[in-house]
Order: sequence, then C-alpha cells, then structure tokens
Amino acid sequence: MAEKTFNNRSAASLQIVLLVRQGSNPANYAGEVVFTLRPGQTRTIFYGSEENPFLNGIVMSTNFNGDIYSKTQIVTVRGTQFDNLLNFNSIIDILPISTDYVMFGRNPEMVMQDSNMTP
Repeated sequence: MAEKTFNNRSAASLQIVLLVRQGSNPANYAGEVVFTLRPGQTRTIFYGSEENPFLNGIVMSTNFNGDIYSKTQIVTVRGTQFDNLLNFNSIIDILPISTDYVMFGRNPEMVMQDSNMTP
C-alpha cells in the first residue's frame, strides 16, 4: 500500500478525493480515496497497493467564508509537473494563495550520520 502525508495550511476544512492510477499508465483508473483535512491538520493517507502506487489526480473542495471552492487536477501524461508533484513526493502541503489552494510537494529531509562521529 502507498502512503502520503497531507498538510492543510489553511483556515478552511478541505474535502479531498485522491484518484488512484492502475499500473503506470495514466489512462488506467484504480479507484479513489476520500478524506477531509481540518484547518491546520496533518494526515497520512494510505491508498493503492504495491501494484498501484501512483496517483492520477486530486479533487479538492471547500465551503469557506461564504465561497464554494472546487478544483480538479488530473494527470494525462506521465512526467508532467503535476504527475511529478503527486508521485515523487511523500508530503503534500496545501496552502491558500489569493483565492486558490495550491499544493507543494516535498520529501522528508535526510539526516546523514558521520561514520567518524562518536555516539
């Protein structure tokens, strides 16, 4: 099973649908995972399988301060900027920017140990 950590860095509660890819071809669909992120919440979400570890897209929506927001992004070609954001990062941060909610991807920092250091 694959996993990603999602961080909601906004004041809105976000409803999210992950679109899971079947295999490596973006044309193939393996299902979806639905969850909610409360304001400021961090959640690790499990999806797919060893055979289906890739995401094909995301649907994000909220009703906040009198505005309804909905955004759908879907991968159609491997190797695009959005495909890489979803599939080469283990952490997705969602930030409010102007009237949009924007995703940024990252991976945990690796701490290198010096083999010459004494414990």
